[in-house]
Amino acid sequence: MPSRIPHFLPALRAGARRAGFSLSCEERTGNLLALLAATRPAGRILELGTGVGEGTAWLLSGMDSASA
Repeated sequence: MPSRIPHFLPALRAGARRAGFSLSCEERTGNLLALLAATRPAGRILELGTGVGEGTAWLLSGMDSASA
């Protein structure tokens, strides 16, 4: 399971707080997203978010360099 926390996650969380957005991605959900992304080496992943980018950050943390 990917264990790296996205390095820009604290900034995204701060932005969510400033915007009053309280439904951002929980850490355990983020870990699941990273794990799912990691199971698709060189995969093509689409995320249609409605928040501040936390889910996207988690997906990116699980993707390899050949993924799109």
